[in-house]
Amino acid sequence: MPVLTKPAPVSYKPLPGHPRPADINARADELVKQALKVIETDKHTLKEKIDEAQRVADALTTTAQSYAANYKRLSMNDHTLLPPYMIWTMHNTCNFRCSYCDNHRGEKYFDLKNDGKLDTEQGKKLLAVIRKNTTGIYFCGGEPTVRLDLPDMVDEAHRLNFFPLMINTNGSRIHKMLPDPRYKNFLKKMDIIIVSMDALNIERLAAVWGVKEDLCEQVIANIVALRRLQKRVRFKLMVNTVITPDTIHEADSVLDWANHHDIWFSPVPMNCGPRVNNVLLENSDYQALVSKIMKRKEQGHKILGSRRLIKDLLEGNPIKCYPSLKPHVDIDGSLIWPCKVASNIEPVKVNLLKYDSLDAAYEAASEIIDPTDIHGHGAKQCGSDCNWMQNYTTDAYVRGLQKPIGGGLVRELFEFAGVV
Repeated sequence: MPVLTKPAPVSYKPLPGHPRPADINARADELVKQALKVIETDKHTLKEKIDEAQRVADALTTTAQSYAANYKRLSMNDHTLLPPYMIWTMHNTCNFRCSYCDNHRGEKYFDLKNDGKLDTEQGKKLLAVIRKNTTGIYFCGGEPTVRLDLPDMVDEAHRLNFFPLMINTNGSRIHKMLPDPRYKNFLKKMDIIIVSMDALNIERLAAVWGVKEDLCEQVIANIVALRRLQKRVRFKLMVNTVITPDTIHEADSVLDWANHHDIWFSPVPMNCGPRVNNVLLENSDYQALVSKIMKRKEQGHKILGSRRLIKDLLEGNPIKCYPSLKPHVDIDGSLIWPCKVASNIEPVKVNLLKYDSLDAAYEAASEIIDPTDIHGHGAKQCGSDCNWMQNYTTDAYVRGLQKPIGGGLVRELFEFAGVV
Protein backbone atom coordinates (compact mmCIF):
# COMPACT_ATOMS: atom_id res chain seq x y z
CA MET A 1 0.00 0.00 0.00
CA PRO A 2 1.45 3.36 -0.96
CA VAL A 3 2.11 5.85 1.79
CA LEU A 4 1.03 9.39 1.06
CA THR A 5 3.55 12.19 1.20
CA LYS A 6 2.81 14.96 3.65
CA PRO A 7 0.01 17.12 2.21
CA ALA A 8 0.57 20.76 1.37
CA PRO A 9 -0.10 23.05 4.35
CA VAL A 10 -3.53 24.66 4.61
CA SER A 11 -3.62 28.36 5.31
CA TYR A 12 -6.30 29.39 7.77
CA LYS A 13 -7.22 33.08 7.78
CA PRO A 14 -9.39 34.35 10.65
CA LEU A 15 -12.69 35.83 9.53
CA PRO A 16 -14.59 38.63 11.27
CA GLY A 17 -15.78 37.38 14.62
CA HIS A 18 -13.06 34.75 14.93
CA PRO A 19 -10.67 35.05 17.89
CA ARG A 20 -7.28 36.70 17.41
CA PRO A 21 -4.62 33.98 16.99
CA ALA A 22 -2.27 35.95 19.26
CA ASP A 23 -4.81 35.81 22.09
CA ILE A 24 -5.42 32.08 21.60
CA ASN A 25 -1.69 31.36 21.42
CA ALA A 26 -1.04 33.29 24.63
CA ARG A 27 -3.65 31.26 26.51
CA ALA A 28 -2.36 28.02 25.00
CA ASP A 29 1.26 28.83 25.88
CA GLU A 30 0.35 29.51 29.49
CA LEU A 31 -1.64 26.26 29.75
CA VAL A 32 1.23 24.24 28.26
CA LYS A 33 3.62 25.85 30.72
CA GLN A 34 1.41 24.97 33.69
CA ALA A 35 0.65 21.46 32.39
CA LEU A 36 4.29 20.52 31.94
CA LYS A 37 4.86 21.11 35.63
CA VAL A 38 2.41 18.30 36.38
CA ILE A 39 1.75 15.82 33.57
CA GLU A 40 3.65 12.62 32.89
CA THR A 41 5.32 12.81 29.47
CA ASP A 42 6.70 10.01 27.32
CA LYS A 43 10.09 8.87 28.56
CA HIS A 44 10.66 6.38 25.73
CA THR A 45 12.24 3.89 28.12
CA LEU A 46 12.37 0.20 27.25
CA LYS A 47 9.88 -0.66 30.01
CA GLU A 48 7.48 2.00 28.79
CA LYS A 49 7.65 0.61 25.26
CA ILE A 50 7.17 -2.98 26.42
CA ASP A 51 4.20 -2.08 28.63
CA GLU A 52 2.50 -0.22 25.79
CA ALA A 53 3.20 -3.02 23.32
CA GLN A 54 1.67 -5.49 25.77
CA ARG A 55 -1.47 -3.37 26.16
CA VAL A 56 -1.95 -3.16 22.40
CA ALA A 57 -1.16 -6.85 21.87
CA ASP A 58 -3.63 -7.85 24.58
CA ALA A 59 -6.32 -5.72 22.97
CA LEU A 60 -5.60 -7.09 19.51
CA THR A 61 -5.93 -10.64 20.84
CA THR A 62 -9.43 -9.85 22.10
CA THR A 63 -10.24 -8.13 18.80
CA ALA A 64 -9.19 -11.22 16.85
CA GLN A 65 -11.22 -13.51 19.11
CA SER A 66 -14.33 -11.36 18.73
CA TYR A 67 -13.82 -11.10 14.97
CA ALA A 68 -13.65 -14.91 14.71
CA ALA A 69 -16.81 -15.27 16.81
CA ASN A 70 -18.59 -12.65 14.70
CA TYR A 71 -17.52 -14.34 11.46
CA LYS A 72 -19.07 -17.60 12.65
CA ARG A 73 -22.26 -15.90 13.84
CA LEU A 74 -22.75 -13.93 10.64
CA SER A 75 -22.33 -17.11 8.58
CA MET A 76 -25.27 -18.51 10.58
CA ASN A 77 -27.26 -15.27 10.04
CA ASP A 78 -26.93 -14.36 13.69
CA HIS A 79 -26.46 -10.60 14.08
CA THR A 80 -25.61 -10.68 17.79
CA LEU A 81 -22.16 -9.37 16.88
CA LEU A 82 -19.59 -8.44 19.51
CA PRO A 83 -18.53 -4.77 19.25
CA PRO A 84 -15.03 -3.34 18.69
CA TYR A 85 -15.78 -0.67 21.30
CA MET A 86 -18.36 0.30 23.89
CA ILE A 87 -20.00 3.71 24.28
CA TRP A 88 -20.51 4.58 27.94
CA THR A 89 -22.69 7.53 28.92
CA MET A 90 -20.97 8.13 32.26
CA HIS A 91 -23.65 10.57 33.42
CA ASN A 92 -26.12 13.07 31.97
CA THR A 93 -24.68 16.17 33.65
CA CYS A 94 -23.37 18.82 31.25
CA ASN A 95 -22.16 22.39 31.67
CA PHE A 96 -23.13 23.28 28.07
CA ARG A 97 -26.56 23.80 26.56
CA CYS A 98 -25.92 22.91 22.91
CA SER A 99 -28.77 23.68 20.54
CA TYR A 100 -28.30 20.40 18.64
CA CYS A 101 -28.00 18.21 21.75
CA ASP A 102 -29.74 14.85 21.29
CA ASN A 103 -29.35 11.58 23.17
CA HIS A 104 -30.56 9.69 20.07
CA ARG A 105 -34.07 9.68 21.57
CA GLY A 106 -35.03 13.32 21.06
CA GLU A 107 -33.98 14.35 24.58
CA LYS A 108 -31.25 16.71 25.72
CA TYR A 109 -28.72 15.25 28.14
CA PHE A 110 -28.72 18.34 30.35
CA ASP A 111 -32.46 17.93 30.91
CA LEU A 112 -32.12 14.34 32.13
CA LYS A 113 -31.66 13.20 35.72
CA ASN A 114 -28.81 11.04 37.02
CA ASP A 115 -30.94 8.52 38.88
CA GLY A 116 -29.01 5.27 39.27
CA LYS A 117 -25.65 6.65 38.13
CA LEU A 118 -22.86 4.18 38.85
CA ASP A 119 -20.41 5.04 41.61
CA THR A 120 -16.66 4.55 41.22
CA GLU A 121 -16.52 0.88 42.25
CA GLN A 122 -19.55 0.02 40.13
CA GLY A 123 -17.91 1.82 37.21
CA LYS A 124 -14.78 -0.29 37.62
CA LYS A 125 -16.87 -3.46 37.68
CA LEU A 126 -18.63 -2.35 34.50
CA LEU A 127 -15.28 -1.88 32.76
CA ALA A 128 -14.19 -5.38 33.79
CA VAL A 129 -17.36 -6.94 32.34
CA ILE A 130 -17.02 -5.04 29.08
CA ARG A 131 -13.33 -5.86 28.68
CA LYS A 132 -14.02 -9.61 28.48
CA ASN A 133 -15.18 -9.26 24.88
CA THR A 134 -14.19 -5.86 23.56
CA THR A 135 -11.15 -3.61 23.59
CA GLY A 136 -12.27 -0.04 23.00
CA ILE A 137 -14.01 2.21 25.51
CA TYR A 138 -15.61 5.52 24.57
CA PHE A 139 -16.26 7.82 27.53
CA CYS A 140 -19.03 10.33 26.87
CA GLY A 141 -21.93 12.06 28.57
CA GLY A 142 -23.37 14.52 29.21
CA GLU A 143 -19.92 15.96 29.70
CA PRO A 144 -17.60 13.23 31.01
CA THR A 145 -14.95 15.63 32.36
CA VAL A 146 -17.46 16.94 34.91
CA ARG A 147 -17.48 13.50 36.53
CA LEU A 148 -15.19 13.71 39.57
CA ASP A 149 -13.86 10.15 39.35
CA LEU A 150 -12.89 10.38 35.68
CA PRO A 151 -9.16 9.95 36.55
CA ASP A 152 -10.02 6.71 38.37
CA MET A 153 -12.01 5.43 35.39
CA VAL A 154 -9.18 6.24 32.99
CA ASP A 155 -6.63 4.54 35.25
CA GLU A 156 -8.80 1.42 35.53
CA ALA A 157 -9.49 1.23 31.80
CA HIS A 158 -5.78 1.53 31.10
CA ARG A 159 -4.97 -1.14 33.71
CA LEU A 160 -7.44 -3.48 32.01
CA ASN A 161 -5.61 -2.93 28.71
CA PHE A 162 -8.44 -1.20 26.88
CA PHE A 163 -7.31 0.04 23.47
CA PRO A 164 -8.23 2.49 22.15
CA LEU A 165 -9.19 4.50 25.21
CA MET A 166 -11.34 7.39 23.93
CA ILE A 167 -13.17 10.41 25.34
CA ASN A 168 -15.59 12.85 23.73
CA THR A 169 -15.58 16.20 25.53
CA ASN A 170 -16.65 19.79 25.01
CA GLY A 171 -13.13 20.75 26.08
CA SER A 172 -14.31 23.33 28.60
CA ARG A 173 -12.35 21.91 31.54
CA ILE A 174 -9.06 20.99 29.89
CA HIS A 175 -7.36 24.12 31.27
CA LYS A 176 -8.45 23.09 34.77
CA MET A 177 -7.61 19.41 34.41
CA LEU A 178 -4.08 19.51 33.04
CA PRO A 179 -2.53 21.51 35.93
CA ASP A 180 -4.37 19.29 38.44
CA PRO A 181 -2.16 16.48 39.85
CA ARG A 182 -5.12 14.10 39.74
CA TYR A 183 -4.87 14.25 35.94
CA LYS A 184 -1.11 13.87 35.69
CA ASN A 185 -1.48 10.59 33.72
CA PHE A 186 -4.56 11.58 31.74
CA LEU A 187 -2.86 12.44 28.45
CA LYS A 188 -0.40 9.57 28.76
CA LYS A 189 -3.16 6.99 29.17
CA MET A 190 -5.68 8.35 26.67
CA ASP A 191 -5.41 7.17 23.07
CA ILE A 192 -7.93 9.50 21.44
CA ILE A 193 -9.27 12.83 22.69
CA ILE A 194 -12.22 14.21 20.72
CA VAL A 195 -13.18 17.82 21.37
CA SER A 196 -16.33 19.46 20.02
CA MET A 197 -15.70 22.48 17.80
CA ASP A 198 -18.74 23.67 15.87
CA ALA A 199 -17.75 27.19 14.84
CA LEU A 200 -14.96 29.76 15.10
CA ASN A 201 -17.15 32.84 15.14
CA ILE A 202 -17.26 33.35 18.89
CA GLU A 203 -20.71 34.95 18.98
CA ARG A 204 -22.16 32.13 16.89
CA LEU A 205 -20.35 29.48 18.90
CA ALA A 206 -21.61 30.89 22.19
CA ALA A 207 -25.16 30.78 20.84
CA VAL A 208 -24.80 27.16 19.66
CA TRP A 209 -23.23 26.01 22.93
CA GLY A 210 -25.33 28.17 25.25
CA VAL A 211 -22.29 29.48 27.15
CA LYS A 212 -20.36 32.73 27.54
CA GLU A 213 -18.05 33.90 24.78
CA ASP A 214 -14.92 33.84 26.92
CA LEU A 215 -15.37 30.12 27.56
CA CYS A 216 -15.60 29.54 23.81
CA GLU A 217 -12.21 31.21 23.34
CA GLN A 218 -10.83 29.14 26.20
CA VAL A 219 -11.94 25.89 24.52
CA ILE A 220 -10.15 26.90 21.32
CA ALA A 221 -7.01 27.69 23.33
CA ASN A 222 -7.34 24.35 25.12
CA ILE A 223 -7.33 22.51 21.79
CA VAL A 224 -4.24 24.40 20.64
CA ALA A 225 -2.52 23.55 23.92
CA LEU A 226 -3.37 19.87 23.49
CA ARG A 227 -1.91 19.98 19.99
CA ARG A 228 1.34 21.41 21.34
CA LEU A 229 1.50 18.85 24.13
CA GLN A 230 1.44 16.06 21.54
CA LYS A 231 5.15 16.77 21.09
CA ARG A 232 5.71 15.52 24.64
CA VAL A 233 3.12 12.75 25.04
CA ARG A 234 1.47 10.43 22.52
CA PHE A 235 -2.28 10.68 21.89
CA LYS A 236 -4.55 11.33 18.92
CA LEU A 237 -6.40 14.66 18.91
CA MET A 238 -9.62 15.27 16.98
CA VAL A 239 -12.17 18.03 16.64
CA ASN A 240 -15.75 16.93 16.10
CA THR A 241 -17.90 19.37 14.14
CA VAL A 242 -21.68 19.04 13.98
CA ILE A 243 -22.81 20.65 10.72
CA THR A 244 -26.22 22.32 10.87
CA PRO A 245 -28.02 24.33 8.16
CA ASP A 246 -26.99 27.49 10.06
CA THR A 247 -23.31 26.63 10.59
CA ILE A 248 -22.17 25.32 7.19
CA HIS A 249 -19.74 28.19 6.61
CA GLU A 250 -18.46 27.92 10.16
CA ALA A 251 -17.81 24.20 9.64
CA ASP A 252 -15.84 25.18 6.54
CA SER A 253 -13.68 27.47 8.69
CA VAL A 254 -13.18 24.76 11.33
CA LEU A 255 -12.02 22.41 8.57
CA ASP A 256 -9.38 24.93 7.45
CA TRP A 257 -8.39 25.63 11.06
CA ALA A 258 -8.01 21.94 11.91
CA ASN A 259 -6.02 21.20 8.74
CA HIS A 260 -3.83 24.24 9.41
CA HIS A 261 -3.02 22.94 12.90
CA ASP A 262 -2.68 19.32 11.67
CA ILE A 263 -5.54 18.16 13.91
CA TRP A 264 -7.89 15.36 12.91
CA PHE A 265 -11.26 16.66 11.66
CA SER A 266 -14.46 14.65 12.17
CA PRO A 267 -17.51 16.09 10.34
CA VAL A 268 -20.98 15.10 11.56
CA PRO A 269 -24.11 16.12 9.64
CA MET A 270 -26.90 17.13 11.99
CA ASN A 271 -29.53 14.45 12.52
CA CYS A 272 -33.22 15.15 12.94
CA GLY A 273 -34.35 12.23 15.04
CA PRO A 274 -33.14 8.98 13.48
CA ARG A 275 -32.12 10.40 10.10
CA VAL A 276 -29.98 13.12 8.53
CA ASN A 277 -31.40 16.63 8.19
CA ASN A 278 -32.88 16.78 4.66
CA VAL A 279 -32.66 20.57 4.63
CA LEU A 280 -28.93 20.16 5.05
CA LEU A 281 -28.54 17.62 2.24
CA GLU A 282 -30.41 19.86 -0.21
CA ASN A 283 -28.30 22.93 0.57
CA SER A 284 -25.82 23.81 -2.21
CA ASP A 285 -23.36 25.28 0.31
CA TYR A 286 -23.38 22.00 2.19
CA GLN A 287 -22.76 20.07 -1.00
CA ALA A 288 -19.79 22.32 -1.74
CA LEU A 289 -18.45 21.70 1.77
CA VAL A 290 -18.76 17.93 1.27
CA SER A 291 -16.75 18.21 -1.95
CA LYS A 292 -14.09 20.23 -0.14
CA ILE A 293 -13.85 17.69 2.69
CA MET A 294 -13.51 14.83 0.22
CA LYS A 295 -10.78 16.67 -1.68
CA ARG A 296 -8.86 17.32 1.55
CA LYS A 297 -9.12 13.61 2.41
CA GLU A 298 -7.76 12.63 -0.99
CA GLN A 299 -4.88 15.09 -0.50
CA GLY A 300 -3.93 13.27 2.69
CA HIS A 301 -5.19 15.68 5.33
CA LYS A 302 -6.40 14.32 8.65
CA ILE A 303 -10.10 13.69 7.99
CA LEU A 304 -11.56 10.90 10.12
CA GLY A 305 -12.77 7.88 8.19
CA SER A 306 -12.14 6.15 4.90
CA ARG A 307 -13.09 7.94 1.70
CA ARG A 308 -16.04 5.64 1.13
CA LEU A 309 -17.30 6.05 4.68
CA ILE A 310 -16.97 9.85 4.69
CA LYS A 311 -18.80 10.16 1.37
CA ASP A 312 -21.63 7.88 2.49
CA LEU A 313 -21.94 9.65 5.85
CA LEU A 314 -21.97 13.21 4.53
CA GLU A 315 -24.30 12.41 1.64
CA GLY A 316 -26.65 10.35 3.80
CA ASN A 317 -26.29 7.31 1.54
CA PRO A 318 -28.23 4.21 2.58
CA ILE A 319 -26.45 1.53 4.61
CA LYS A 320 -27.35 -1.50 6.65
CA CYS A 321 -26.81 -0.87 10.35
CA TYR A 322 -25.87 -3.59 12.84
CA PRO A 323 -26.71 -2.06 16.23
CA SER A 324 -24.95 -4.68 18.38
CA LEU A 325 -21.65 -3.35 16.96
CA LYS A 326 -22.27 0.13 18.43
CA PRO A 327 -23.70 -0.56 21.88
CA HIS A 328 -24.61 2.19 24.33
CA VAL A 329 -24.32 1.71 28.08
CA ASP A 330 -26.47 4.06 30.11
CA ILE A 331 -25.53 5.87 33.32
CA ASP A 332 -26.79 2.96 35.46
CA GLY A 333 -24.67 0.33 33.71
CA SER A 334 -27.52 -0.93 31.56
CA LEU A 335 -26.99 -2.01 27.97
CA ILE A 336 -29.64 -0.31 25.85
CA TRP A 337 -30.73 -3.09 23.48
CA PRO A 338 -30.85 -3.42 20.55
CA CYS A 339 -30.37 0.28 19.90
CA LYS A 340 -30.64 3.53 21.82
CA VAL A 341 -32.43 5.36 19.02
CA ALA A 342 -36.14 6.09 19.32
CA SER A 343 -37.72 3.98 16.58
CA ASN A 344 -40.45 1.44 15.87
CA ILE A 345 -38.88 -0.88 18.44
CA GLU A 346 -38.81 0.15 22.08
CA PRO A 347 -35.40 -0.84 23.46
CA VAL A 348 -34.94 -2.81 26.64
CA LYS A 349 -32.32 -2.38 29.36
CA VAL A 350 -30.03 -5.21 30.38
CA ASN A 351 -27.96 -4.63 33.53
CA LEU A 352 -24.37 -5.51 32.60
CA LEU A 353 -23.33 -5.71 36.25
CA LYS A 354 -25.36 -8.92 36.56
CA TYR A 355 -23.20 -10.74 34.03
CA ASP A 356 -19.64 -12.03 33.94
CA SER A 357 -19.01 -10.87 30.38
CA LEU A 358 -20.42 -8.70 27.65
CA ASP A 359 -21.11 -11.80 25.56
CA ALA A 360 -23.26 -13.30 28.32
CA ALA A 361 -25.27 -10.08 28.51
CA TYR A 362 -25.61 -10.08 24.71
CA GLU A 363 -26.95 -13.63 24.79
CA ALA A 364 -29.57 -12.69 27.38
CA ALA A 365 -30.51 -9.53 25.49
CA SER A 366 -30.91 -11.35 22.17
CA GLU A 367 -33.44 -13.69 23.78
CA ILE A 368 -35.58 -10.63 24.53
CA ILE A 369 -35.12 -8.88 21.18
CA ASP A 370 -33.40 -10.65 18.30
CA PRO A 371 -31.15 -8.10 16.54
CA THR A 372 -30.92 -10.11 13.32
CA ASP A 373 -31.98 -8.00 10.31
CA ILE A 374 -33.51 -5.46 12.68
CA HIS A 375 -32.43 -2.49 10.56
CA GLY A 376 -34.96 -1.59 7.88
CA HIS A 377 -38.54 -0.51 7.30
CA GLY A 378 -40.28 -3.87 7.30
CA ALA A 379 -42.33 -5.59 9.97
CA LYS A 380 -40.44 -5.88 13.28
CA GLN A 381 -37.68 -3.62 11.98
CA CYS A 382 -36.49 -0.33 13.43
CA GLY A 383 -37.83 1.94 10.68
CA SER A 384 -34.88 4.31 11.10
CA ASP A 385 -32.11 5.62 8.83
CA CYS A 386 -29.62 6.94 11.35
CA ASN A 387 -26.78 9.05 10.06
CA TRP A 388 -24.07 8.94 12.71
CA MET A 389 -20.50 7.86 12.06
CA GLN A 390 -20.96 4.83 14.30
CA ASN A 391 -23.76 3.48 12.10
CA TYR A 392 -21.56 3.67 9.03
CA THR A 393 -18.69 1.92 10.77
CA THR A 394 -20.95 -1.06 11.54
CA ASP A 395 -21.75 -1.36 7.84
CA ALA A 396 -18.02 -1.28 6.95
CA TYR A 397 -17.17 -3.84 9.66
CA VAL A 398 -19.74 -6.35 8.41
CA ARG A 399 -18.59 -5.93 4.82
CA GLY A 400 -15.19 -6.97 6.12
CA LEU A 401 -16.72 -10.02 7.81
CA GLN A 402 -18.54 -11.00 4.65
CA LYS A 403 -15.41 -10.71 2.56
CA PRO A 404 -12.31 -10.75 4.80
CA ILE A 405 -9.92 -10.90 1.85
CA GLY A 406 -10.39 -8.45 -0.99
CA GLY A 407 -13.35 -6.75 0.60
CA GLY A 408 -11.53 -3.47 1.14
CA LEU A 409 -11.68 -3.51 4.95
CA VAL A 410 -7.90 -3.44 5.36
CA ARG A 411 -7.58 -0.44 3.10
CA GLU A 412 -10.38 1.35 4.92
CA LEU A 413 -8.61 0.74 8.23
CA PHE A 414 -5.42 2.23 6.80
CA GLU A 415 -7.39 5.23 5.53
CA PHE A 416 -8.85 5.68 9.01
CA ALA A 417 -5.34 5.86 10.35
CA GLY A 418 -4.27 8.28 7.62
CA VAL A 419 -1.71 5.90 6.10
CA VAL A 420 -3.10 5.74 2.55
